[in-house]
Amino acid sequence: MLRRTACLALLLCFAPPSFAAPKPKASADSVEQAGYNKRKKELKKYHEKEQLDEKPVLEVLKDNGMFASADASGFRPFKVRVYGGFYRWPLKAGIVSSEFGKRWGKRHEGIDIAADEGVPILASAGGTVIYADDKLRGYGNVVILRHDDATTTLYAHNQKLLVQKGQQVKAGEQIAALGSTGHSTGPHVHFEIRVKGKAVNPRKKLIKSKF
Repeated sequence: MLRRTACLALLLCFAPPSFAAPKPKASADSVEQAGYNKRKKELKKYHEKEQLDEKPVLEVLKDNGMFASADASGFRPFKVRVYGGFYRWPLKAGIVSSEFGKRWGKRHEGIDIAADEGVPILASAGGTVIYADDKLRGYGNVVILRHDDATTTLYAHNQKLLVQKGQQVKAGEQIAALGSTGHSTGPHVHFEIRVKGKAVNPRKKLIKSKF
């Protein structure tokens, strides 16, 4: 009995130590999002000062053939008829400060996403820049991308623009830096998705997110 006990004690002495499995490291994006979540009350205040007028946006779309009729073959004058990929969020992290839909008695044509000034604004999908300027009243520095025959995305209130009209961009490529230009109460991006000129709820097109 004593010999068995001694053997067990010897085995325990030389047994390799057990370690708890290391916890996976949080990604930089999730850490950034956690920081924004703690500041949610503050960031919720950052949105438009007043409702934006969509008329100048529709003029840009019209000038770029978004309302052009198909010819006899069914083709429109844009190289991508239907974009088959998904739409990603224009920021890696942030707080949605204003949703799509009725706001102040009118319809808000996009969503506002607040974050720190200067963070990258990313192309929601690959496409062509059809507008990159500050001439749309209230929108500040704006980028509009065309993705196919009918679909565009808009990114407003930027601090600075990093693309030019006619430039091809890839999904996730930085196109601007977040700012507070135009009719804005604080740093945020006003983001729109339009199909044949009509604004749709971006949440119905975007991949699921913790925003």
